[in-house]
Amino acid sequence: MADIINFPDESKRLLESANKKMQNQDYLAAKKDFEQLYQQNPTYTYAKKLVRVLQYLDDYTQALALVDEHFNAFINDADGFVRYFHLLLLDTQFLTAHKLLFYEKKQDQFSALKEELTQLENAQSLLADDLKMAKSRHLASLDKMQQPIAPKDWQELIKGISLSDFLMICQKYLKNAQNPFIPPKLVEELVKDGATEEVIIDDKKVDLSELPLPEDAEVLDKTIAVIEEEVQDNPQLEALIISEVKAHFALLYPFLPDKKYARDWAQSYILEYKAMFGEDISTGQLDNYAKIQEKKKKIRQIYQKLG
Repeated sequence: MADIINFPDESKRLLESANKKMQNQDYLAAKKDFEQLYQQNPTYTYAKKLVRVLQYLDDYTQALALVDEHFNAFINDADGFVRYFHLLLLDTQFLTAHKLLFYEKKQDQFSALKEELTQLENAQSLLADDLKMAKSRHLASLDKMQQPIAPKDWQELIKGISLSDFLMICQKYLKNAQNPFIPPKLVEELVKDGATEEVIIDDKKVDLSELPLPEDAEVLDKTIAVIEEEVQDNPQLEALIISEVKAHFALLYPFLPDKKYARDWAQSYILEYKAMFGEDISTGQLDNYAKIQEKKKKIRQIYQKLG
C-alpha cells in the first residue's frame, strides 16, 4: 500500500516560498507571494511581512498605506512600531515620526529612536536651505488663497522637513499671517509634534508647551456639555449647534475662550438656534452675549467667503 503524502496547504506553501525568496534577496518574487498570502488572509501577521518586503523594495508609499490598515496593531507591537517608525524616516516624514514618538513615550526603545530621528534631522537641516525656501514660498502662496489647506498641499508642506526647520518657518509666517485657516492648523501640528517653543500670532506670544490640542481643550468640552444638557430633547438641534461650535473653536485656536465662559458661549448658540427653529427668543436675551455674538459674526463671515 502506497504511503499517504500530506501536501502542505496553499498558505503554508506560499509562506515557505516567500520566506525562501526573502533569504535569497529575491524581493520582487517574495512580494508576489506575500501579496497573495495577504489577499487570502489579510491579517496583521501577513501585513507585517508584506510591509517588510515593500521596505526592501523602497516602496514606502504602499508600505505605509498597509500600516494604516493595521495601525493599532503596528503601534502596539514593539517590532511593528519600530518598523513603522523607520518607514516614516525612510519616507522623510519627520514630523509624523515626531507625532508617533510624542504619543508613545512609554515605548522601551523611545530614547534610541528619538536619537535616531534627531541625527537624521540634523543631517537634513545642513542640506536643506533650498528646501526651506521652497516650503516658505509654498506657505506664502497658500496664505494668499484665503482657503483651508487642501490635503495634498498640506502633505507637501510637512513632508521632508525637520521639526526645527518647520518651527522656524512657522514662526516667521505666523507673525504676518493673513489666511485665517492656516495659523490654527500650523499651531496644532506643532503641538502634536511636541514643539515647546513660542510663536507670535496677532502680536500675542503663544507658548506651545502650554497648549492643549483643539479637541482636548476644556472650554470645548464644557461648552458641548452644556449644549447636550439643555438641548437633549432635540437631537437635530443639538447636532447642528455642536457642529458649528466645533468649527468656530477650530478657527479660534489657539486663542480659545477661557473655560469660565463656556456656559455663556453655549447659551449664545442655544438661543440663536432656538430662534431659527421658531421659538420666541427676545433680543434682550442675546444682548447679554454681545461680545461673543460679535466674535461669532466675524467667524461666520470668514466661512461664508468660502461659498
